[in-house]
Amino acid sequence: MESTLANAKKNTLSEPPTHNKYSVNGYRVDINNDADSHSILAKNALGSKRILDVGCGVGYIGRAIKENQNCIIHGIDIDSTALKYAKKYYDKTILMELGNKHNDAYLSFLKDRTTYDCIICGDIIEHLVDPGCIISVLAKKLSSGGKILISIPNIAYIDIIINLIDERFNYANTGILDNTHLRFWTESSFYEFIENVNNHYHTTLSPKLISKTSVHPSDLDTSYFQQVCGDEIFTFQNIFQVKKKDKPNVPHPHKKTNYHKIITSINTKDQIIANLEAQLAIKDKIIHDMELSLSWKITKPLRQANAAFRKHKK
Repeated sequence: MESTLANAKKNTLSEPPTHNKYSVNGYRVDINNDADSHSILAKNALGSKRILDVGCGVGYIGRAIKENQNCIIHGIDIDSTALKYAKKYYDKTILMELGNKHNDAYLSFLKDRTTYDCIICGDIIEHLVDPGCIISVLAKKLSSGGKILISIPNIAYIDIIINLIDERFNYANTGILDNTHLRFWTESSFYEFIENVNNHYHTTLSPKLISKTSVHPSDLDTSYFQQVCGDEIFTFQNIFQVKKKDKPNVPHPHKKTNYHKIITSINTKDQIIANLEAQLAIKDKIIHDMELSLSWKITKPLRQANAAFRKHKK
């Protein structure tokens, strides 16, 4: 399967999946790798004694945590094949469809009073029909001082913006525009999302950005865009920590104008190119008119003789 970071060359949204996305390969989570969201989640979960891994897949994160500390860790996932591999790294695995009120396992999960010091949602909530409801449910599962760790793709990634300008929003089998993604966030819109959760579900959650991963596309002049917009334009994933507070604190960062700068800079580049092309066209016309002039035709034999003399002299 071709791996795509953002826009695909061809929109795959209508194409049915041909195989299970889970795979067991040589990939292992290194908690010291700050460029990998799974590693960041695992590292930030260390120190917690009871952990819930939501959407645990084949158990990459659970394995890394268990290799670095003794703890109780439970994993839930919608895929039974993935759980067959994950169960050796978790104290308990549950086959569950989050949010499906017709799913017996989910209904049991709602009634269960087990609490956790840390709940991990690694690239999960973007797949959910009602992520706000699920966040409110998970918040009730937190022990005192507990936290939810959430990693989500950044829809404000440069490849998305550049392609939108060119009218492309092509879903892919992987990446930010994974064709199973139902929801999209930026850093700022995630804060507003949590604020909406608080208002609608009467939770008291405080979100905090704890890390991010960045990818510099190889097919772009990244140094130019970095100079115009800064490093944030290359943010691929944002990783948040969400805690319950008596008085929730939701950040409201100033709205950025990076993308206005991008559009302006692109327009400026286009204008410079257009001006150069216009100047070349004028020079081409001057040369063309000169070649058609009578004096140019009369002096042609002299130029040819001069050229032959120079060649013979060499």
